[in-house]
Amino acid sequence: TTVGFITATNAYIGVATVGFLTATNVFVSGVITSTDFDSLSDFNLKTNIQQIDDSLAKVIQIRGVTFDWKETNRSSAGVIAQEVEKVLPELVNGEEAKTVNYNGVIGALVEAVKELKAENDVLRERLDEVYKKVFG
Repeated sequence: TTVGFITATNAYIGVATVGFLTATNVFVSGVITSTDFDSLSDFNLKTNIQQIDDSLAKVIQIRGVTFDWKETNRSSAGVIAQEVEKVLPELVNGEEAKTVNYNGVIGALVEAVKELKAENDVLRERLDEVYKKVFG
């Protein structure tokens, strides 16, 4: 289907506004290519904002994997929705075919890196203390 300059193959659109293009419930089987994908993330659009607790413990339960799609045999990389669902269920949708909100996974990764940085800082301080004791 072509609307303006937008071409879609195997796309099922629940609600669409043509002009700039607003779509709700879009499913595309295949590869979507773009120079950039932006997601709304404005503070003014959010409530109940909370930092992700114990993110490192959650992230280490999720495998980063490579795989081939059964339908196309195309190689890819990512995570397994069922593994994400066990630790961050709010990021997984769907019953038969599950989807993952990768932006949410990025949030968990950001917090996990901060936890590792804090741990690294403590270890560096301890190492400096040991070094000073041994070498003066």
